Amino acid sequence: MAGVLVACAATTGVALAGLPAVAVAGPASDPDVVAASVAPDNGRTCTTSRLPVDLEVGLPPTPGSGVDVPLGDTLGQQEVVVKLCVPEGAPTPDTVQVLVHGITYDHRYWNIADPDDPEGDRYSWEAAAAKAGYATAAIDRIGNGGSTRPVSAAVNIDSNATTVHQVIQALREGRVEAPEKSTAFDKVVLVGHSYGSMTSFMEASRYQDVDALILTGVSHNIHETTTAASIESHHYPAVLDPQFAGTALDPGYVTSLPGARYGQYYAPGTDVDPRIIERDEATKGTFSQTELANYPVIFRTPLDVRAPVFLLNGSLDGIFCSQAPLDLGAPCHSAEALVENERPWFGPNVPSIDAHITPDTGHDLNAFRSSQESFGAAMDWLDEKVPATS
Repeated sequence: MAGVLVACAATTGVALAGLPAVAVAGPASDPDVVAASVAPDNGRTCTTSRLPVDLEVGLPPTPGSGVDVPLGDTLGQQEVVVKLCVPEGAPTPDTVQVLVHGITYDHRYWNIADPDDPEGDRYSWEAAAAKAGYATAAIDRIGNGGSTRPVSAAVNIDSNATTVHQVIQALREGRVEAPEKSTAFDKVVLVGHSYGSMTSFMEASRYQDVDALILTGVSHNIHETTTAASIESHHYPAVLDPQFAGTALDPGYVTSLPGARYGQYYAPGTDVDPRIIERDEATKGTFSQTELANYPVIFRTPLDVRAPVFLLNGSLDGIFCSQAPLDLGAPCHSAEALVENERPWFGPNVPSIDAHITPDTGHDLNAFRSSQESFGAAMDWLDEKVPATS
């Protein structure tokens, strides 16, 4: 196994050197659509940099398997893109939110442009956090966006968790490039979406280094009768996609088929601007087959989370929330039902679990017209648990 990975690593490219542009996507994406997809940095000052990270020397291919694949020395140092923002015209907050995106997305998911108001921030989690007084650090997960892409087999739940842990350490130690001066944050809140939420609860359980956990677009239930087949049938190797033609990605990096975004990440919700979905198609990214290969094991791995947890789901999340009898999704008809469904998985030491269900909203909560309700619920909860300033 290790020999195969060494051979693959020798032929696998990494992301282009230097900082990503304001908006990046596949090489053949429409540049005008891509440029229009990102909201301005209203009310905050931001710096985008690349943070060196190391993959674990022995990454278990399945959580808890005990079968180690020695990747660290083979792959060498990697880099993770971090966009650090602080509220404008205010003292630097004590608390930073680390924003971790889902599959086929990157850090721009947290700052989606409003098609009706290009200068607005209706769909920007970053802006909502800044208005609430928080700093944000939106990252491109390893193997995604402008971060480096090791051989795809090395990009899994373990490498995701360990690199996010290193980002958290760097923020606490003031090693992430800040807009004005070096800033060490006293408190860190981990905010995830979808696979980013899975990464977040695995990281928080393994390292116990965060002060609160906000998990959006996730549960420990999935439409296991249909979702796995649906994901596989609507994705293919990124090198076969017109937007990624000519890239050096190995076949283990995949992307969504053209026209598949609505069905995968929005349906059955309809309260979304179709222009956002068009831009989503133009800015789609990649994920690795190994990120999802062990998803049933990820969902069934006992956790030991020791920070307060907030669950934020759309009632029409077509991946994680039940939409019909016997479809195996989580009960998202009420916050109380979702909390009771999730409570057993977080371990006996979790201090509290709360939830909010945003009605008539699909999986990609940030992109729906109801986004302000979702943002407000999260910021109100966080203000009670971990204020922006001590």
